[in-house]
Amino acid sequence: IHDGPRQSSPSLLQLASVSATVFCAVFGIGYTFSGGLVENYATTRPVQTQPAALILPKAVRYAGVSQGTQVESREARTALHAAATGTVNRDSTLQRPKVDPKKTVLIGVAADSGCGKSTFMRRLTGIFGGGKPTPLGGGFGTGGWETNTLVSDKTTVMCLDDYHLNDRAGRRVTGLTALDQRENNFDLMFEQMSSLKRGETIAKPIYNHVNGTLDTPEEIAPASIMIIEGLHPLLDDRVAGLLDFSIYLDISDRVKFAWKIQRDMAERGWALEDIKKDIEKRKPDFDKYVAPQRAKADMVIEVLPSRLAPPKDETAPLEYLRVRLIQKTTTKYFDPVYLIEKGSSVTWKPCGDNLQCEYPGLQLAY
Repeated sequence: IHDGPRQSSPSLLQLASVSATVFCAVFGIGYTFSGGLVENYATTRPVQTQPAALILPKAVRYAGVSQGTQVESREARTALHAAATGTVNRDSTLQRPKVDPKKTVLIGVAADSGCGKSTFMRRLTGIFGGGKPTPLGGGFGTGGWETNTLVSDKTTVMCLDDYHLNDRAGRRVTGLTALDQRENNFDLMFEQMSSLKRGETIAKPIYNHVNGTLDTPEEIAPASIMIIEGLHPLLDDRVAGLLDFSIYLDISDRVKFAWKIQRDMAERGWALEDIKKDIEKRKPDFDKYVAPQRAKADMVIEVLPSRLAPPKDETAPLEYLRVRLIQKTTTKYFDPVYLIEKGSSVTWKPCGDNLQCEYPGLQLAY
């Protein structure tokens, strides 16, 4: 707002000339100070060419949503701009030696939401990683950023939720769940996993689970052991073909229901009926997009209710669980695991009718 006399408007030619000059100057200065870092990323440009463009599947378009619909937010525009320009979050404390691509192992872990993937990943990373696993950049609470990536000395765990095509607001428009394959960017996922296996650094997008937005991407360097976990590591045949080993966590409906009650009722204040409705709402997409990956996995870990001490009713907590390990015998480079084999020892001191003892009832060692 000007208090003085109004100036005449500049011509379109003048505006275009000024804009072009400013763009060239900014790009030249930025490229000089970054040392050309933009070109060091195997993939920085997203598939979408429109800022914050919402890609709608045909089924939704036919339902009356126009193809040109866009969901625009400051967070979405920031994320897409960052991906296009090479702006990324970097962990300066993580010093990774150069990794031989021929010795990099890529493992995929598939499971439904709320099935203990995070706990499983922390323990798996602690075993392989050579140190306590921590969030990339230290995590949001220590001045870092909201990240789903877990790192240790030798291991990096990436969450495939980061490849959601739309943010939470966008999925409300499409009417699709995050389990639907149309809500996930498998092209970018395959491109970036291929780059990591070649020993290249990537700028991976971030899906913020707290507020449901697409955040500024983060820099991921190759590690000796790369683990990708989420809903769909085996759904796309191209991505599945990159994996050296794959695991499917098969949590039975009864156990999944008990865990969800324990988490959502105690921690989030959900009502029992709301939990049941949420499970039923997700089940068709789970059966269609997640469950079929079980047949592709090299190893299946089943978690079921105990037969010795079954739950009292459908809402009772599960005090005891039964676990089954199923593994293919033809997986390249990975021999099957046997609990009872040559050199093993078994000791058993029965507890009688009581399942709880002061001493170990059964011990296996090998």
